[in-house]
Amino acid sequence: MSDTGGGHRSAAESIAGGLERIGPGEFEVQFLDFIADCTPFPLNRAARMYRPAVTYGGPLWGWFWRVNDDHRRMAILLKLFTPWARSRLTQQLRQTMPQAVVSVHSLSNHLAVQAVRGLDKAIPVITLVTDLRRAYASWFCPGVDLCIVPSDTVRQKALACGLSPQQVKVVGLPVSLKFGQESGGKSERKEKLGLKPDLPALLLVGGGEGMGKLFPIARAIAEARLPAQLLVVAGRNGALRRRLERVAWETPTTVFGFVDNMPELMAASDATITKAGPATISEAIACGLPIIISGAIPYQEDLNAAYVVENGVGQVAEKPGEIVSLLREWLQPGNEELSQMAGNTRSLARPETTLEVARLIADLC
Repeated sequence: MSDTGGGHRSAAESIAGGLERIGPGEFEVQFLDFIADCTPFPLNRAARMYRPAVTYGGPLWGWFWRVNDDHRRMAILLKLFTPWARSRLTQQLRQTMPQAVVSVHSLSNHLAVQAVRGLDKAIPVITLVTDLRRAYASWFCPGVDLCIVPSDTVRQKALACGLSPQQVKVVGLPVSLKFGQESGGKSERKEKLGLKPDLPALLLVGGGEGMGKLFPIARAIAEARLPAQLLVVAGRNGALRRRLERVAWETPTTVFGFVDNMPELMAASDATITKAGPATISEAIACGLPIIISGAIPYQEDLNAAYVVENGVGQVAEKPGEIVSLLREWLQPGNEELSQMAGNTRSLARPETTLEVARLIADLC
């Protein structure tokens, strides 16, 4: 994995939790950030550039992925990248000699296959695709033993990139087993977190890196004095967190940095406003939480927004004023839209996905 965004680590942690559930004490899981730990300077700092690159170079970022979303073209690009990391990754694997290697990042699949070939032991390589609808070509390496995908759309892309039907399993996107497992009602969950029990809670999230328009969205909601309290998660974006903490808020607001209790925050909330990251969307669905998509990384995430709308679990509103208008409508007394969307999320959730992924991996160990 690599910490380019929060979704890759979330997927890895979900797999670890699933393996522990199906075989308590039987598995030892090690996380390896292949960019930080296996590439030389300055490539090993690339993950730190992810947020500014996406934030300030969005159209160019989207253009790059769009024009290179072809398995032949991507193979050429990866041939330029993998030599920088292959020898170090092979060395890491030789030291630990794992029973399986699982890739949860789009740039590590071909790399993992090549590194394993440098060992004296045959080790299965498994890809877990973390994109819900549009998975670009680098996800798919015909040399893997298994490719686990979240949807039929992604399966078709895998087959078009040269994988065989036997290599590809449609399971879903795993999330931590803690999501959707909170006991008690909303009021009780809010009290547990020190929130106002009878006031709707709106959870604002920008992924692990705190990306998107969190600050203007939060300010627009607060200035509108909607009948709600705000939970704003700035992630690893320290500058954003400090800026949020300096505000004199017009409505009850709690600011967080990077959190490890997202299941509790989602369970206590009544709706979430987030960019179209697949991990956050899947976690919200697992918690029965209606979603407002406030933006998407160009090309990478735009179809995730369509997934939310098509399944009736949320809407897209990218401008702060549009978000305020939508929330004002949802929070009107007697409006059933929030409860209807919450019901749709519960019917769409697949709580068994994480355990199914874990079993598929365990079977290859």
